Amino acid sequence: MGSSIPNRGPELLGVDIAFMCSALMANVLRCYVRLKMVKAFGFDDWLMAIATLFFVAYCTSSIIGVHYGTGRHHADLPIEGIQKATHGWWFCYLFYCCTMITSKLSIGYFLLRIAIKKLHAWIIYAAMFISVVAGSVFFFVTLFQCHPISYFWNKTQPGTCISTEVIIALAYLYSAFSIISDFTFAILPAFLVMGLQLKRRTKIALVPLLTMGCIASSAVVVRAPFLTRFRSPDFLWATLDIAIWSTVEQGLAITAGSLATLRPLFQLAMFKLGISTKTSPTPYNSHMMGSRRKPSQNDLDLYKLSSAVEAGASKSSQPEQIDQVVTSPKKSKSRSWYTPTFGRMKNESPAKEKMPTQTSAAADNESEKSLRAESPSGSSGEDRGMQIMVSKSFFVSNSQRASTIEKDHR
Repeated sequence: MGSSIPNRGPELLGVDIAFMCSALMANVLRCYVRLKMVKAFGFDDWLMAIATLFFVAYCTSSIIGVHYGTGRHHADLPIEGIQKATHGWWFCYLFYCCTMITSKLSIGYFLLRIAIKKLHAWIIYAAMFISVVAGSVFFFVTLFQCHPISYFWNKTQPGTCISTEVIIALAYLYSAFSIISDFTFAILPAFLVMGLQLKRRTKIALVPLLTMGCIASSAVVVRAPFLTRFRSPDFLWATLDIAIWSTVEQGLAITAGSLATLRPLFQLAMFKLGISTKTSPTPYNSHMMGSRRKPSQNDLDLYKLSSAVEAGASKSSQPEQIDQVVTSPKKSKSRSWYTPTFGRMKNESPAKEKMPTQTSAAADNESEKSLRAESPSGSSGEDRGMQIMVSKSFFVSNSQRASTIEKDHR
């Protein structure tokens, strides 16, 4: 006889477990990439980790609700089961809001890492703002929708609740703001990548990764027609589709938002499998991408020096070029870590005092010209510096530089 009682709870249980596992796995991989591979664990990573914890709490509350009666008709449940299942629904309200707010903020801060124009940054901030405002309003309205609060799940005591029409209207309003912010995060990456000095193939590969964080809006669209079921007195049965698509929305937001950061891991996997010859970015360059600070002159000088050494190593017919480049005096007054070593070499070859300056300037100009060939003419120095830091993916270590110079002097 028990099998004849309608029960859709297992549907919600399967969705909860599946998306909780996918979100946890994606976030663990994200933390591994940011902590171990690129060594640039940022504010967006912390926010996504917090969102994952909120999502786990949401799924836990939902599973407890399924155990006590979510997905079944009220007529088939005891009063105690209805109260406990509805109590779990109330917690799901709150954890849902917290999960979506923190995940949207994480996606926004992730896009801010590569935003080099103020207009793009302001658009991202605006999308983040409306997400926080809409989520916060929905959070507090659902939290205090009944007086006392426990009247939401315990109707045997005296109390009142706001009209269900208010909850439905707020749900539609939140869905509209969520779709707007998601589409903003979906369209903007194309313009962000367009301004970076990367190969076309790399740009095409980056855009889908960056827009992954917005596919949660598909669940919002599918859930919209079911929102009117909040009016049903058979609450636990009628609202099951809302619960399912809310779980899908959160799981997609965390999973897709984390997958967007796993490009170094994908590159490493392709390299190990022999599909690609390009390895993942070095920690040095990943740190530069993980920070929105203005690149200093020392960073640019270090890049120019690395470019010159790499160019000199490939031209064995000109052994004096590296010595001339590295011994030239820098315009910057700050002393870098390589100054004492190359200063000594400069004193050992006084006959080449005039020639290095001209050769160094020509090499620097040629390096900057090739890097900034795609930069817009009206861009500022800060934008060009950020493009240089993002576009390059090599770094010459101390041992490589020393061995190259020693070989040229022989």
